[in-house]
Amino acid sequence: MTTLLIPVDGSDYSLKAVDYAAYRARESKTSIEVHLLNVQIALTSVNVKLFVSAQSLESYYRDEGHRALETPLSRAKSAGLQVTSHIGVGDPAKIIIDYATDNKADEIVMGSHGRGALAGAFLGSVAQKVVHLSSVPVVLVR
Repeated sequence: MTTLLIPVDGSDYSLKAVDYAAYRARESKTSIEVHLLNVQIALTSVNVKLFVSAQSLESYYRDEGHRALETPLSRAKSAGLQVTSHIGVGDPAKIIIDYATDNKADEIVMGSHGRGALAGAFLGSVAQKVVHLSSVPVVLVR
């Protein structure tokens, strides 16, 4: 069995990564297991914690995560993929790498926004960080 981790952010690029996984599953001689992961960036400002309860923050992360996962999860199931979904909170690249390690992902498949090298150099990119930090292959889909 091959385990693919697909980080999703609610964008069309994430859906292209799901489509790629469906293609891989159709073409593969082994079964494919897909893990969809949405990472919510932690709202850690001191001001936020003064006015918003921990329970409200958890509810916010869960609701936003489910919203981002809804369409990719539906598309994966429609494609007949064996799929599970997860929500993480924190630094996206770190959460993705930790999840891949903890769940023994064979490959990370990510949609890339394709903003180019110059924008990536100034803005940073979750995909760039994941490629740099990952010990498993990373496939970028555009």
